[in-house]
Amino acid sequence: MSLLMIIMVATVATGATNAYLSDTETSTGNTFAAGSLDLNVDGGNTNVVKFNVSNLRPGNQPIGTWRLNNVGTLNGYLNLKNIALTNAGGAFTDPEAEAGDPENAGNLGTLLDVQLFVDTDGNGWVGTGEPVLYSGPFGGLADHYNQNLLIPAGGANYVTLQVNWHSHAGTLDNKGQGDTATLDMTFELDQSPI
Repeated sequence: MSLLMIIMVATVATGATNAYLSDTETSTGNTFAAGSLDLNVDGGNTNVVKFNVSNLRPGNQPIGTWRLNNVGTLNGYLNLKNIALTNAGGAFTDPEAEAGDPENAGNLGTLLDVQLFVDTDGNGWVGTGEPVLYSGPFGGLADHYNQNLLIPAGGANYVTLQVNWHSHAGTLDNKGQGDTATLDMTFELDQSPI
């Protein structure tokens, strides 16, 4: 029994005098910063009026090109949203009434054709490989185009709208005299394709 007691005391004393090696390192100051998507249209963040055409007539072809810059730090995907078209009757003329528009219905939009496209070189004309989003009558534009056009951080691209008033036979063009047509749209830059 004495021997057992001595062994137990020796074991406890040995265990109490043992040291273990150790080392510690730290990881402090870990930070997380959000990236940004920031779309500029024609160099700014304000509403851009691209068309303000007066005295439009058959044979005219106004063209407008929007420069779309991704000034954020993340790549983004461009889509066109909230496209809205309106037609309104303006100053009512005798030739308009004689052409069959007795109520001044606002026919200008029915006389216009448009072409909306991604204009990668920004020259205002459809080139090889440039996607055409829509080509046809003004009133046929959809309310959105999910193009998912990649614009890398710090990069740019262009969207162009060509408006054409082709001459129509007879007095049909007279229905548009004095009328107005408007187009509104929103450019949206998304983090991922939709």
